[in-house]
Parts: sequence; C-alpha cells; structure tokens
Amino acid sequence: MLTAVRHSLIWSACALGVFSAASLQAQDRHLPLDHRAPTGVAGRWSALTKPGIAGAPQPVRFTLPGAGVVSFYSGSPHHPVPFAAPAQAGLGVGYVYRIRISDMPDYPGIELFPTVELIDRLHPPAGLEQEFPIPVQITAEDIETVLQDRMVTKVIYLEQPDLAAPVEQTEGARIENLPPVVNLLQAADLRGRPMAIIRMGGRIPDPRGTTDEFFSSSPLQLQHP
Repeated sequence: MLTAVRHSLIWSACALGVFSAASLQAQDRHLPLDHRAPTGVAGRWSALTKPGIAGAPQPVRFTLPGAGVVSFYSGSPHHPVPFAAPAQAGLGVGYVYRIRISDMPDYPGIELFPTVELIDRLHPPAGLEQEFPIPVQITAEDIETVLQDRMVTKVIYLEQPDLAAPVEQTEGARIENLPPVVNLLQAADLRGRPMAIIRMGGRIPDPRGTTDEFFSSSPLQLQHP
C-alpha cells in the first residue's frame, strides 16, 4: 500500500500511519538523507546507490481535489503540456520535475507549481507498469496551506506488508500529521520504502528571469489519453 508523510512550513505535517517524535528518537536509527536537504539531493543519492534503477521510468498519477489541469514541462517553460486531472506521466528515478496545477473551479485564478523528486520505483508485473502508478494527491488542505504562505512537503512511501494498517484503504492515501522535528524520509523509511518527495509552496516563475531554471528539463514520458 502506497502512503505518504507530509510537513507544512508552519510545521504541521501529515503522513500515513502514526509517528511521534518520541517513538522515532527511541529507534535511534541513522538515515543519511533528510527531506529538508536541497531539492535534488535525495534523487542524486538514489541514483548513486541504486544505479540499476537510475533514470528508469515510473508512472506517476496526479490528482486534485476536484476538476483542474495538470501541466508538465519538458525542457521549455513556454510550452507546457496540459492534461485534465487526474493526469499520469512517466518520470525518471533520480530526477526532479516541476508541474503546474491550474484551472481549478474551487480556486479560480490560482496556479501552483509543485515539484516531484522521484527516489525509487515500483516493480509491477511486466506489461502492467501503467496500472501501478505512484499516486500524488494534491488535497484541498495542501492548497489552503500554500495559500496561507506556508510550504507543504510530502514523502510518499510503499508500506511494508507487516506494518500496513489492517484496514481496507478505499479513498486514496492515508495522511498523518508529524511534528516539525521529524525527518520525513526517516519516518517513511521506518514504515517502508520512500518513493517520492513532493514540495509545494507559493513560489511562482519570475517572468523577468533570465534563465529557465525554475522549470524542469528532466526526461518525461507523457501518457496521452
């Protein structure tokens, strides 16, 4: 079962399962990576430690609280490729991607630009890769948090079967709030296998900028409907 852990910059957090700072400290387990490291560090570490999957395509499915548009960037900020939500694309392990979410009826005029840092992949049966995407859920709570000038960070992880909650999951990923001192990558690692880091704040592209560094040029496989 794929689940997620989340922080917001006012330092509330959410995840799947229940972690506490005390229980994590009791584990006294060292993890060299931290979700607060600069964007791209975890992806590069993954590529170095798992060269066999570096760059491997992994389908990722993006959902919004309701209707809306998910746009992907592939080397140019001037030609985003829009898809009606939910939208799916193939992202490469070890890379960082910038997407745009917009045209949401409940948030007229709002555009947000989250990043997705892919650090691992799933291993479904051959030929069924598109049936097993990593789910990235942008919730109403996430959007409201960003609109309050705070930042949301999520770590999505694949639960270990013996640690998964003994309940049927019917409505997306479970979300758990975690305190600000918690390393979300460590929290996810204690429960399973970290797959991706989602970061979303109020940052928008600078139309006067002289470079396109804000946008992703990572390799992308678009899944056209």
